[in-house]
Amino acid sequence: MKRPLLVFCVIFCFCLTACNIKINLKETNDEKLVMAANFNEEEVIEEEKQLYTVKMRVVGDIMTHDEQLDVAYDKNNQTYHFDKQFELIKQYLSEADITIGNLESTFGGPQRAYTGYPQFNTPDSLAQSLKDAGFDLLTTANNHSMDNSSEGVIRTLEVLDQVGIEHIGTYASQEASETIKIKIINNISFAFLSYTYGTNGISVPKDKPYLIHLIDLEEMKKDIEKAEELSPDFIVVFLHFGNEYERYPNKEQKYIVDELFNAGADIILGSHPHVIQPMETRTITRADGSEEEVFVIYSLGNFISSQRSPKDPPRDAGIILNIDFEKSGNEKARIKNISFMPTWVQYSTVKVRGIIRVVSCTAPEEELKKHLLDFEIKRLKETKEYTLKHLLGDKERKLEGDFYIYNSY
Repeated sequence: MKRPLLVFCVIFCFCLTACNIKINLKETNDEKLVMAANFNEEEVIEEEKQLYTVKMRVVGDIMTHDEQLDVAYDKNNQTYHFDKQFELIKQYLSEADITIGNLESTFGGPQRAYTGYPQFNTPDSLAQSLKDAGFDLLTTANNHSMDNSSEGVIRTLEVLDQVGIEHIGTYASQEASETIKIKIINNISFAFLSYTYGTNGISVPKDKPYLIHLIDLEEMKKDIEKAEELSPDFIVVFLHFGNEYERYPNKEQKYIVDELFNAGADIILGSHPHVIQPMETRTITRADGSEEEVFVIYSLGNFISSQRSPKDPPRDAGIILNIDFEKSGNEKARIKNISFMPTWVQYSTVKVRGIIRVVSCTAPEEELKKHLLDFEIKRLKETKEYTLKHLLGDKERKLEGDFYIYNSY
């Protein structure tokens, strides 16, 4: 029998005896058949699925009170520099795939006096400092959004655009207000929505209702429905709500969260109380009968401010929330891990040391001693203990790197 006919017969026999056959041919001088082997099609498909991951980090209120303006001011050239306020925390913000915060101030411009509370107007240089610190997206819907009128709202967005920070919650046009913010990061898609309970009594102009998204359940549900039509992996909703300085969410907060989860929200991130409120995960049943894990934190607390409180709950305590996402192939992504880093705002007398900055509560003792005095380290440890007890309760305090595990799947 000639060699080509022999090869054909061998291949034919294998086809009759195997369900799935993989044949590898190597071209050699003798044109020999090298091998034929069985394989499981499902295993190969699984091996071919690519794994995608996203690390999201979120902080609470970014505020600039008068004391922070004083610390940032350089009287030699009459400019403001905010970089030092984030220098000890920058590494944890910049290493994420996306870092988000609540900008609770406005960039109203130098023609208006720079002020802190009660009507915030911050120098534009803060925007660049936030960008350099690692922030990618800021929610701008809060009770201070209108502090410098409608012009301040729009100018704030322009300043953020100039430094390359994206934003949600306030808008410069009707079209922008009606557009769902979608971000695709490492093949995982997120729809972002943001709302506030009000604007401290400052009216939104009747001819510009699009300037800010206010909490209105029916409108929010419509937005979630619009977001679902875009088929994102996650719908993330920022809510500026609740009562200031209260440790726990009130009934209205809980009701709104329940309604939004039922409407299709996956992650709800709260701000406004200026103190940390609890977080929780739930398993809910969607309208199609599928079960999904959802997550809410009612208040992330202050990230940076000049607020202090004589007793608990501490207003100088915050967290960096870390959420790890995972996606296999074209399947819907899932939350893989939720963790957090307790933070504390170092606030030294302006006239003596002039230091206001965010500090990680999980930094090693020797590192803390380089930057903090003994009484400051004591205060940091007190706020850390409070935060861990408030968020973890009786759960095991398990560190993964510099972050405490809240939930792992």
